[in-house]
Parts: sequence; C-alpha cells; structure tokens
Amino acid sequence: MYENPIDPAFFDLEIYAIYRAIWENWGDEAWKVVWRAGEVLFDEVHERLAAMEGLAEYLVGVGYFADLQVRQTAEDELEYEMVEPAILPGAERIMAEGGVPAHISTALMFAGLRKLFGLRAEMMGEPVFTPDGRAIERWKLMAENLAKE
Repeated sequence: MYENPIDPAFFDLEIYAIYRAIWENWGDEAWKVVWRAGEVLFDEVHERLAAMEGLAEYLVGVGYFADLQVRQTAEDELEYEMVEPAILPGAERIMAEGGVPAHISTALMFAGLRKLFGLRAEMMGEPVFTPDGRAIERWKLMAENLAKE
C-alpha cells in the first residue's frame, strides 16, 4: 500500500467536494446517497468487526475520529458523540450552505443497527458542534418492522 497515511484535511475536502456535487445535482435526494453509502460501507467492513463496538473501534483505529462515545439517553434514544471527526470542517461548511453532509459514520452505524439488531434509527434534529471539535447527534431507535408501518 502507501507509506504515508491520508491527510485528514485532504480527506475532509475530498468528501466535502463529493457530497457538495451530489447535493448540487440532486438536492435533498442526496440523502439517499448518504444512507446507501453507510450500507455499502457496512457490508465491506462488518465481517472484520464484532458488532457495534467493533464499528466504533474501527472508526477510531483508522483515524476517522480521535474518540467516540455512544450513550443511551432514554429507552429508545441514543446520543452519538464524535470527537474530532475527520470530516467535521466540511460537514459544518456544507450544512451552513444548506447542503447534505456525508454523515459517513452515522450512516455506517445506522446500517449496523438495522442489519445486526433489526433497529431503525433516525436523527433527532441537527447535530450540535462544540468549540472543542465534537459533533453530537441524538438518535431515535425503532424496531424495523414497526418503522415501516
């Protein structure tokens, strides 16, 4: 492979550019790409990982985050705290422009919840960005069969 790891700033710009182009061409239909990309990524990495903890460790291990925490805040709600996500600058920028951010790890986790546990997750509101480089999302969980009704 390559001797040097990818530069996080370059990775952020690349992801921003891709999702900006998708949003510019297809508007809110870009959300379909966001969620499908998470499913594809999950299918590619899940055999190497042990359930959801493995997904979290994988994302930290490849340098996508400095750290991440998932906390249950209610019986059917989770808080997903990402510490220094590699795509944070681009995500903040595209959201400020009114666009659809990549949500790479969120889509991956949603796919894992659905495929491993039969749970459907939805974001509750917009992510909160903190000055110290954290992005915090709140998710609502539903049984997959109930979510389709």
